[in-house]
Amino acid sequence: MRSPLRIVLLLVLTFAFCPAALAAAPTRKWETLESCRFAADKYFDGDSFYVQYGGQTLIIRLYFVDAPETDARLGERIKEQAAYFHVTEAAALRGGKAAADFTANFLSKPFRVITSRQLAPGASREQRYYGMIEQDGRRLDAALVEAGLAAPTSEIANYPDSTAGQKTAHALRALQAKAAQEKRGLWARAVAAESLKDALKPRLGPAGGAPAPRTINLNTAPAEELTALPGVGPKTAAQIIRARPLKDLAALDALPGFGPKKMEALRELVSF
Repeated sequence: MRSPLRIVLLLVLTFAFCPAALAAAPTRKWETLESCRFAADKYFDGDSFYVQYGGQTLIIRLYFVDAPETDARLGERIKEQAAYFHVTEAAALRGGKAAADFTANFLSKPFRVITSRQLAPGASREQRYYGMIEQDGRRLDAALVEAGLAAPTSEIANYPDSTAGQKTAHALRALQAKAAQEKRGLWARAVAAESLKDALKPRLGPAGGAPAPRTINLNTAPAEELTALPGVGPKTAAQIIRARPLKDLAALDALPGFGPKKMEALRELVSF
């Protein structure tokens, strides 16, 4: 006869390794926290800050965007952000302070937090949760990018709804292209940025070496992003969108106006 302890262990192991049991596990739900207030703290920046909701104090990390750091001790991150915006490291730090001030002003009135309490990694020992901030019909992530004070992240922070996440990411990249073109925020300080294409492409590689190009996905990018590529105007962007899905660079050869020189110029700037 099996002991009660052995039976309990068998049930636990069966549940843990049974795919049907895992599929039935509840998923984390979205919460909408109304009438939140900004909790000023010495340590906050444009994309991460303290929020008061009722009797709770939470640290919220914005989905979708990365604002420059405000702590000069984070040398490698500041170097990477300076390369992205084509500015000096000192300018990147000033941009981080400007982004923090922008966020504090945005949050000066009660606002809404939308979160699933998904943990966000970071240097702080306190738990941070990914979330979105809405105030008077505006989202903080979009407002920061539009002001030229934050960059859309290359990943979507495991956003629970991948389809909605991709759509939001595309919209933010279009806002960034416009901010760079109109030289807003950090883009106004960009050095040696001969064109919008050059302003958008640099980011330090994993080893901290020379800037690696930021690629634009020809199958998902909106027309506003496509026109940032060399030799691609509104008509050509429309042709690319109509020809989707494109498997590789060779697929562009069938489109009018794409010769060897133009395709070579795009080789390091696009993905599929």
